[in-house]
Amino acid sequence: MKTRIFLLSIFTIMLCLFALKPMYAVSWDIPPEQIQEAIEYGQQNKTTDMAAFSKPWSVSLGKGKGAAAIFTPYHNIAYKARKLAVERREFTNKDLTDALQIADSLTFSVTVYGDTDDFIKYYSAKLIQKDCVVQPNFEFVPDIAEASEFWPDSPCNAARLVFKFPVSGIDMNASIALVILVPGGEEILFPFDLAKMK
Repeated sequence: MKTRIFLLSIFTIMLCLFALKPMYAVSWDIPPEQIQEAIEYGQQNKTTDMAAFSKPWSVSLGKGKGAAAIFTPYHNIAYKARKLAVERREFTNKDLTDALQIADSLTFSVTVYGDTDDFIKYYSAKLIQKDCVVQPNFEFVPDIAEASEFWPDSPCNAARLVFKFPVSGIDMNASIALVILVPGGEEILFPFDLAKMK
């Protein structure tokens, strides 16, 4: 009987230690109440279109000119919760851990427009904060753009790009600018005020 109680006590202590272990060491802290709020936002807005859903984290230059969204930990949790709600699945601790793994980078989803299906060839990006210029450590630029909602009128093609930047050296309570570099020297600027975003 004593052995059984002892083993049960050890098991309980181990379970508590596992539960208290941090799931991920994030550099962009998000308090527990905001985690719950993000999950609820995602679940309650599962039928909202993505542009409206991501509006608090987006910068739009106008219809047919381009838009960019930043995936903060809050936004990523909300997005994951929305996806799981659409799929009628539970939001688990593993889903939370997966959603928080973006906290070591600034991830942007960018929509750009052009008139040829290969207009995005050689597009790149940089992040600017004060005198600091940060290059992406991950880029996704599709080979071919898709027909836009304006087809066959200009701009008749659209493409979604993804860029990730390291967070080291970036002040998370200040403004930043995502700059899309277009061949020929043109730059498309998306300003974000990190201090005002969850």
